[in-house]
Amino acid sequence: MNMIKVVGVNKVLNNMKRQSVNHGNKFAVGLMAAGLHLQHISQKVYCPRQTGNLVNSAFTRKFGSGFLTDVVVGYTAEYAAFVHEDLTKAHGKEFNVKHAGDIQAAQGTKRGTAQGGMFMRGEHQQAKYLEKPARLLRPVLLRIIKTHASLK
Repeated sequence: MNMIKVVGVNKVLNNMKRQSVNHGNKFAVGLMAAGLHLQHISQKVYCPRQTGNLVNSAFTRKFGSGFLTDVVVGYTAEYAAFVHEDLTKAHGKEFNVKHAGDIQAAQGTKRGTAQGGMFMRGEHQQAKYLEKPARLLRPVLLRIIKTHASLK
């Protein structure tokens, strides 16, 4: 029986392990970048505003590391889940139409401030202010992750 001595296997395995860790770290960075992008779009376009408390309570947090990273995007206002899930309330364009008279009457008065709530709302503000952009932006979010992770 002929024996062949293979030299450098440990070095190759260590290099592969190091590359795996490097890709895992890039993947985690990509997940965080995608989460921050989702948060930004949710806050800017979809989150209903009255006092600013809800939109200002948005967060993006990372848990774990490497390929075991989880990123959570959410809102901490105590009523955030209620507003997100209540499909019966008028928001955005629907709110503007429903309350057009009150909005017009409040122009230039103290009631026209955020405290009174009678001001024009962004037309895309709505319940599901986090779920909808997550669904719509899925291809964009995946591209952000892929770009950061250099996955081909």
